[in-house]
Amino acid sequence: MGKGRRPSKKNDFAALDRLPRSITLKKLRPLTAGERGRWGAAKRGKPKRRPGAEAVPTLITVEPQHLRRADAYANRGGLTRSRPFPDALR
Repeated sequence: MGKGRRPSKKNDFAALDRLPRSITLKKLRPLTAGERGRWGAAKRGKPKRRPGAEAVPTLITVEPQHLRRADAYANRGGLTRSRPFPDALR
């Protein structure tokens, strides 16, 4: 749990009623870089698939050094771990 947060109770409608009044302009601040990243990811949501494209989950065996290289490549390009494999096949 975050700093200063209490566990919420189910059906605590009085707390929900107080919430809008507790947010004031003095408490607002710009988002940090990490918060902006999380906000952007939440706004994007799950990527849409191309029409007619069907992904089939497949278990493959990859040597550890190749997996490290694929992870590094994906991180540099902002891709998921699985994305370099179909790119390599194309």
